Amino acid sequence: MTFQNILQKPSRRQFLKGLGGVAVLSGVGESMGAVRGRRAPKLAAQLYSIHKIFWKKPEWCLEGLKKAGYDGVEFAGYGGHSAKEIRKYLADAGLVGMGTHVNGFTELTGDGLAKTLDFCAEAGFASVTTPHAICKDEAGYRRFGRDMSLAAEKAVPYGIKVGIHTTYDHFRVSFNGKTAWDTIFAEASPLLQQQVDTSNTFHVIGDGLLALLEKYRGRHHSVHLKENVPSATATLGERPTDGGRIVPWRQVLDCLAAEDVAWHVVEAEAVPDSLDPLANSLKFLATLA
Repeated sequence: MTFQNILQKPSRRQFLKGLGGVAVLSGVGESMGAVRGRRAPKLAAQLYSIHKIFWKKPEWCLEGLKKAGYDGVEFAGYGGHSAKEIRKYLADAGLVGMGTHVNGFTELTGDGLAKTLDFCAEAGFASVTTPHAICKDEAGYRRFGRDMSLAAEKAVPYGIKVGIHTTYDHFRVSFNGKTAWDTIFAEASPLLQQQVDTSNTFHVIGDGLLALLEKYRGRHHSVHLKENVPSATATLGERPTDGGRIVPWRQVLDCLAAEDVAWHVVEAEAVPDSLDPLANSLKFLATLA
């Protein structure tokens, strides 16, 4: 089923019926091993996954994501649009702006911090995360952790979470036996969030991904659900083209279920001009119910 088919469906009820009667959102919540007394995480689509088409037809894309079963989206650039315009796009589609990616070095420090927080507040974003977190040395990583901690503290009055997105280098580089990632968080504020990308983390440290999630429990406002690479479409559950392992999804989701994670963000960026991988990723998650 393609997104063109989805958009021709008159209702979400019929779309879910087309998936074999599986209620995607409730099924996914159950598959994550929802713990009594804890909320099931909401599902967001990382818009970089469709960056070649999103700003050409944002209303169409958002409508499709909503009908597929997503609760919100995470931005990666604004296509020259204002915060007010973005807020309207989201409201019209019935989606939440769960967050955005920015350059932490320039947009979460100094004068850039206030501008970023003001924009995010006006757009209605719940979080702001930096995927730009590569430093030259140990001192740089420690300083970056302190800078992002300050941003996290200043974002509290806005009701916005500040976090850092994992990269490959965070686990390939070490200082005195401590990874760059652990170096960042060694002196970090407890308010600073980590946004684990399951793909790049698992690709480097394998099952150490589970230990990482356990170690930083309480810091996961959101987690990026992304398949191990390289993969033809990066659809969740799709085996890498090099024959490697897929992310151990049941273990990951069970681990996250023990924590009050607000958002699971699906990323499938290998085909940035199609919405199908994002839809198919939800279908895969539904099979884990």
